[in-house]
Amino acid sequence: MRILIVCDFLFKYGAQQARSLVNCGHDVAILCRSHAIEFGGSDQERDEVLDGLRGQGVRVFVVPGRVRSATAVPALLATRRAVRRFAPQVVHAHENHDPRLLALTTGYPLVLTVHDPLGHPGAPALTRGEEWAFRRWFRRADRFVVHGQALVEELAPIVGRPRIVVIPHGTTARAQPLAPPPAASVLLFGRLEQYKGVEVLVAAMPLVWEQRPDVRLVVAGAGQAARLVPADPRISLMARYISESDVDPLLASASLVALPYTQASQSGVGLLAIARGVPVVVSDLGALPELAYDRSFVARAGDPQALADTIVRHLDDGAEVRRAVLAHAQAHFSWEHSAQLSTELYRGLVTRNGS
Repeated sequence: MRILIVCDFLFKYGAQQARSLVNCGHDVAILCRSHAIEFGGSDQERDEVLDGLRGQGVRVFVVPGRVRSATAVPALLATRRAVRRFAPQVVHAHENHDPRLLALTTGYPLVLTVHDPLGHPGAPALTRGEEWAFRRWFRRADRFVVHGQALVEELAPIVGRPRIVVIPHGTTARAQPLAPPPAASVLLFGRLEQYKGVEVLVAAMPLVWEQRPDVRLVVAGAGQAARLVPADPRISLMARYISESDVDPLLASASLVALPYTQASQSGVGLLAIARGVPVVVSDLGALPELAYDRSFVARAGDPQALADTIVRHLDDGAEVRRAVLAHAQAHFSWEHSAQLSTELYRGLVTRNGS
């Protein structure tokens, strides 16, 4: 089938999704924005991803970032012609509020992935135009995708249960897990936003140190919540964007990854960890518990004592646990599995629409 992926700030996810669908034999294009915000402002890193997509057979349509520039209108018209020539049988959009992406994809069967049915606390308010576009995507969608069963319950009151399909967030798993590090270390990384529970982890660590004074805490990422991390010789703070090349070294030094979120849907960071066999300790919110291969890795949200107890319980997990974590990622979160489920969804939608 001819499938058009549409994304704005979820470009990294959309790029991986496009690759997985090409590997299933589909003709795939991606429609995205020209900004590099998701890459910490690095145009070079973003361009490397775009070039990689083109090299793997994905067509790339880029919408310029500046609406009022002299070349904006001609560029949009050229993009519209390119999309029409591609003639997608299905458009799969990721939630966004760009009216240009909405206009460029009008008239095609639409699947909309809702990554955060309830939204995150502290997220900036949308303008009136952005709010209109956001709601319009919901009105146009034929089917909705969420990444976990718990998220169905959150979205169903808004769009109705029959149109919602669960397709797990994909990840690319290693063949073998990373080895446990020589020194005990807890890692929190990614965008340091209000809902990530940085304050809960900071409150939990003194309780951990009462039993394990040898443990280090590493917090890595950009965001306002970095200011919650205290100056302490046992804590390493990397308050900056974490590039793709930084991810593996960080995970290789981690005994486990903490996801102490106070509000959550799913976690791409958690998937990166388990795809390398690194255990994750998660809050009991949204679809986060699905990342854990057993319930002993799940802690009550907002409870520093419960989080500390869970961390201590798993600090010394060895190679056997890591193999189980990796097997869990391979079985439930592979991109191949997600692409197969997406293909079934697209076929049903195309058949229903007579395309």
